[in-house]
Amino acid sequence: MKYSFNLIIMLVCFAFAEAQTAKISLNRSISLNPKAEVVGQLLVNGKSSVEIRLNEGNVVDLFKNFKTGKHQIQFNFKGAGLAKDQEGRGVALFTFVTEIYKDGKLMRSVKREPLTFFPGEMLEPVEAFDVIPLLTFAQGNPLENGAYPGKLTKGKYLIKIKAIPMGSSGKIEEANLIVWI
Repeated sequence: MKYSFNLIIMLVCFAFAEAQTAKISLNRSISLNPKAEVVGQLLVNGKSSVEIRLNEGNVVDLFKNFKTGKHQIQFNFKGAGLAKDQEGRGVALFTFVTEIYKDGKLMRSVKREPLTFFPGEMLEPVEAFDVIPLLTFAQGNPLENGAYPGKLTKGKYLIKIKAIPMGSSGKIEEANLIVWI
């Protein structure tokens, strides 16, 4: 029993080390064209800035509105000089960044690992930007403070969603989602 427990611990450590090595080698193997350029924008409901009222301050209602299509996040960009995949299509890397402000003060932010995209226009799920988890924990950890998870206090919440190009120049215009409680 003792040996099987130690074996499990060793396997977990090995798997973790392999995952870290894979992550490092992935980052090192990216050799993109230094002249690559992207230009585009993120939009919510077709606009660079949109205001939403959540009367009850329940984050789950906002999530439901995104999942049922009431609100949509569009990501579109054009690229030149991009790295090509095996089919000759241009591919670009982007890191998604999300920042949550309440009444003008930065509360939380998250930066995701780079994701690859083909140029064009696409819908992105709200989960791609971690908006809901950031808002859920905006008032602290509900698991520790016993509060209802996802219940927001009254105020103005500004959610900035960004797509930062990696390995290419240019800019993707950010989108702002303003949530009033």
